[in-house]
Amino acid sequence: MYPYAGQEERELAAAVAAYARDLGPRIEAAESEGAIPREVIAELARLGVLGMTVPEADGGLGASSVAFALVLEELAAAWASLAGGVAVNGGIVAGSIVRLGTAEQRRRWLPRLMDGSGLAAFALTEPSSGSDAAALRSTAVREGDEWALSGRKLFVTNLRYAPFVIVLARVGETDPDRPHRGITAFVVPTDAPGVSIGRPERKMGLLASDTSALALDDVRLGPDAVLGEVGQGFGSVAMAGLDGGRIGIAAQAVGIARGALERAQAYALERRQFGRPIASFQALRFALAQARTEVEAARLLTLRAAWRKDRGLPFTRDAAQAKLYASEMAQRVTHAAVQTLGGYGYLRDYGVERYARDARATTIYEGTSEVQRLVIARHLVVA
Repeated sequence: MYPYAGQEERELAAAVAAYARDLGPRIEAAESEGAIPREVIAELARLGVLGMTVPEADGGLGASSVAFALVLEELAAAWASLAGGVAVNGGIVAGSIVRLGTAEQRRRWLPRLMDGSGLAAFALTEPSSGSDAAALRSTAVREGDEWALSGRKLFVTNLRYAPFVIVLARVGETDPDRPHRGITAFVVPTDAPGVSIGRPERKMGLLASDTSALALDDVRLGPDAVLGEVGQGFGSVAMAGLDGGRIGIAAQAVGIARGALERAQAYALERRQFGRPIASFQALRFALAQARTEVEAARLLTLRAAWRKDRGLPFTRDAAQAKLYASEMAQRVTHAAVQTLGGYGYLRDYGVERYARDARATTIYEGTSEVQRLVIARHLVVA
């Protein structure tokens, strides 16, 4: 069924799917409260989900990117807020530390990603820099053996229950001709003096996924806080992390769309109008057939990008294509699901409206659809 996935990867995804099916009774309360329950994070740790992308030598499962994509799809099919938190923790954060961390950084921080005490965070976006990530203004100044960080970050996922956050800040003066110059990644404990967490943002969807602002006021860190090379954080952490993260967003979009479609299909078989199930009407059958086809196509794009990543092949364009198609597909499929349920589709009791709200974010975060088109175009047009 999934040509890029092996038996072990499918079995891992099936185990997570079985777990996710039992989350139903807890989702509504968590969405109302605006936070993922700590016990759910602990359960994922015991399942090994939080350590999937961490090598076995560091205490993780050492699972492939394909397996991680399948697991994120299963989580999102049940609860997108949870899938988003897991994606940041096990994707861009774990991936950055595994690729660039020193032996001491790996020993210190990777266990915190896996122990179930929280979900790590990644801070790039600022009030003045969104799609233009290189325009960030947060600063890092070396003072003797210490670094002093100051700045403001927005839209930081997991921040309220993160043991630490990877922060991108600029070392040295801004160079208009080389906007990426000096950007450096730092591992910042969230309990460090000078770290302040703002109130959770009130969002359209993903209501249980924490999204908060981060303030850094003269935060003092040791020399071991630098992740990778000084001045190389934009390419090696931000852009490299976003490439992999886009596969995760695509997988979440596939899961969201699939979850909504499964509910629409079940409803169409049960709901009767004009003396027969509405699933018997051609207009509805064709809409569901189109939706199913698009879900399957998006999954294949996503798994192809993950497969290329696993093999060390270039995958930037593939990840952008997967995210672009899957996220926009999720808008169409969740719309069709709401339409299938009619008035009931607009009610929270029936669930599909949550999928429609959650799907909307996938075209925005970790690069808007417009940014994905720019990335794809750069690989198609030779100047």
